[in-house]
Amino acid sequence: MPRGLVTIRVREIFVSQQQDLSNLRNLVGAENILAECAGVNYTVYVTDSRLLVGKRFAIGEKYVNVPHAEVSMLELITKSLIPPLTYAVLGAIAVFLVWWFPGQAKLSLPQAPFDLLLIGTFAVFLAAVLATWWRRRVAVLRIGISGTKEPITVKLVPASKAESVFKALKG
Repeated sequence: MPRGLVTIRVREIFVSQQQDLSNLRNLVGAENILAECAGVNYTVYVTDSRLLVGKRFAIGEKYVNVPHAEVSMLELITKSLIPPLTYAVLGAIAVFLVWWFPGQAKLSLPQAPFDLLLIGTFAVFLAAVLATWWRRRVAVLRIGISGTKEPITVKLVPASKAESVFKALKG
């Protein structure tokens, strides 16, 4: 997202004053916070009347105050679970086959090179399970603002927090 586009939009329509991100929650004031989430690049607060988006690492304007009517697009993007689940199933089958045939279904590890093959296939299985967990827990939230070309993209946000922001803005 080009920095100039966001800065111009902030100066034209929303706010032009400098505020520290640690004070972003104080900017909400007495309004009821419906939802909040924090990604690696933005923190988002949703109140009854507005959306407050603060940049986590920025020079210059550090937040954008958007009325609900100005939010033109809202996307919650989660990645598919199918690829890591496929690797997890294939890894589990491979671990079983490497253990069963050379080891004749014994509980001890088979002899070399099958022991290395067993450890390698088990590592693939564990990595796939970890990737499945990661894809289920992490999402991307895109917020489009009327009059801007590029949406605000909140990256690596917990999926449950992003869903609460999505529901608060949609409903």
